[in-house]
Amino acid sequence: MKKLLLPIILMAIAAGLAYTFTSWTVGGAAKARYGFESDLHAAQIKFLRNNSLLRPITDSQGRPDVQKYVNEVNTLMAWYFREVVAPLEKEYPAAADPERIIKEARRAASEEGPNKRKAQGNLPIREECYKMVRAIFDEFRGAKYNVVASDFKGSIRMDVRSVRNEGGKLRWEVVLWGGIGPVVYSGWTQKYFKSPTAEELKDYETRMKEFKKRAKPGDEEPKHPANMPFAQSQAGSGRPVLPDFDGSDYVATFPAGAMVNYFYAPTAPPDAERLEMEFRIKSRAVSGEDQEMLFNFNLPVEGAWKGSWDGVQKIEAAPNY
Repeated sequence: MKKLLLPIILMAIAAGLAYTFTSWTVGGAAKARYGFESDLHAAQIKFLRNNSLLRPITDSQGRPDVQKYVNEVNTLMAWYFREVVAPLEKEYPAAADPERIIKEARRAASEEGPNKRKAQGNLPIREECYKMVRAIFDEFRGAKYNVVASDFKGSIRMDVRSVRNEGGKLRWEVVLWGGIGPVVYSGWTQKYFKSPTAEELKDYETRMKEFKKRAKPGDEEPKHPANMPFAQSQAGSGRPVLPDFDGSDYVATFPAGAMVNYFYAPTAPPDAERLEMEFRIKSRAVSGEDQEMLFNFNLPVEGAWKGSWDGVQKIEAAPNY
């Protein structure tokens, strides 16, 4: 009987130890996660209070200064990763791992369970979002963030991180700072400009002479042909490609209050030299009010941005051309 009891007692002790160890481990993991979430929330508030990007950044003439803005971003990020992120990574290395969230999504898509099919269906979009966010996150960490253009309206800032030809379409990758709640996209308009011909310049000079002779107060001065678009493309709703998301949805320690996405627009006509893109967006601002904003970007057209006339409409010269 004693010989039979000994294995049973040993098994009971082992089971008890296993239960105690498991409870301690799970409890410790839960405590670590809750502690991380609490400290992360405090860190996000700290970043938002110190976010110097949500204001106009201009040169000595009051014009938007992109290089000065980029320098301020990288100064802010150097502080953020040194004073805010580093302590989190030291205290909670697993929870603060930049790959943690995407690893959890991959695990959900690979393990058997009631949500496996849904997780598998969502995984490609999650992977694309993570790839974009991680690239920006790594630039922030290295204080090497860069943009091709930036515009500030109300209390919202839009950065154009890149414009490139992707499969015969222009891909505009953007970061939207300072918005709270859902964003309503009211469309975009992309206008194209080129150098005027000698005949157009001569006609403009003639019109200017007539204008100076006959102009009355309030009369509109003829526009220079170089500032008149010869073609445009537009979208009425103009939603971005991906669902709305914050960078912190994919990398927990990503700076708070930054939405990442991209738009597709037609390529520029073959003879375009400059383009102007206008994004129309409505967003809930820090004040709690909805703001309708126009973000304008003027960029020289690179050779790789040019394509066919598909999706582009020619504009006839205005009467005062």
